[in-house]
Amino acid sequence: MAVLDDLADEIAALLHAPCTIESLDFDLLAFSGQGDAVDEVRRRSILERGSTPEVRAWFDAQGIRAATSPVRIPGDAARGIVTRLLVPAVHLGRAQAYVWLLDPDAAIDPALWPEAARLAESVGRLLHLMERRQDHRDELYRAVVEGTPQTAAEAAADLAAAAGLRLDEPVRCVVVERPALAEQLASRPPRPGVVWVRELEGASTAVVRSGAVRLDAGVGGLLAGLGLGLGRRLPDVDAATRVGVGPSVGSLDDLARSRSGALVALRVASPTPSGALASWDELGPLALLGVARADELRRTVVPSTVARLTAEAPDLARTAQVFLDAAGNVVTTAAELGVHRQTVYHRLRQVEERTGLRLDDGADRLRLHLALTLAPFLG
Repeated sequence: MAVLDDLADEIAALLHAPCTIESLDFDLLAFSGQGDAVDEVRRRSILERGSTPEVRAWFDAQGIRAATSPVRIPGDAARGIVTRLLVPAVHLGRAQAYVWLLDPDAAIDPALWPEAARLAESVGRLLHLMERRQDHRDELYRAVVEGTPQTAAEAAADLAAAAGLRLDEPVRCVVVERPALAEQLASRPPRPGVVWVRELEGASTAVVRSGAVRLDAGVGGLLAGLGLGLGRRLPDVDAATRVGVGPSVGSLDDLARSRSGALVALRVASPTPSGALASWDELGPLALLGVARADELRRTVVPSTVARLTAEAPDLARTAQVFLDAAGNVVTTAAELGVHRQTVYHRLRQVEERTGLRLDDGADRLRLHLALTLAPFLG
């Protein structure tokens, strides 16, 4: 955020040292380019927007959580950590963030520490105000998607103003599961046409102008388009990111429907590989996941024989799934699975024997196809 970046620059200029501002969970909020000193922790913090669990644990062991005034933290050459000055950003009696200054030669004059603490207090005050603003936006969103018609209409007007949206323009919800994102929303800069709010169970939701959602850009491109720069992403971070995109609705008055679709899409994205993205518009029969609880759907659409098949003979279940997805084309199925056609025929006969469903019967084929499609998402 520009104001935090300005404060980082001001603190760095005062103390003549590189400065970073991080949340209490070590997520990067701002940094300055003052000076040439750098260590592995600062480099990773800037490039990857945070620190590793091992680095966080090491700093916690130095007692930083108890710090209420500037304190010098010794370095650790084995971990690539140089000596640095910690200035807690304290407001209303508690730390709101950490201000770090690299000080490998212990050259920062202690006489300047009180002024650095004063500037850090400004950081804490600003972050506190941002958090209150985020709380208000979260409340508005909850009122729009869960409130009565009257409270929803009033909240929609305020939410539109916060996002730079018109009340009558098409919007949609994009729900994101990503570690620590919900805690970072308050400090992220605003973006016209987008408002980020904290969703249930630690997820985050962007209420966004429909035309701004680029489904063909992949997870990183879509989120970057919504103002969520991921920096230099690591494979383990990618693997923890899931995105569900709801349907476009005509206005904020119908936002609850887009949110519902986005949450269903997120369920579909969850079991899939890293960087998963699912859109309501492309769910097909998986949209049924939104009409009933998982246990009810499982009892209704997944016969016990099919449940046993998926648990005990996944190769047979996979063969049946590919065969039905290919509209019963054995040649296509064999090519997809990398097996001989006779192997496909043999497996399909076993599927019929185990499930009691006939693959030459339209109703049985539909029931098996639906069960195999939905089963992975029903527990």
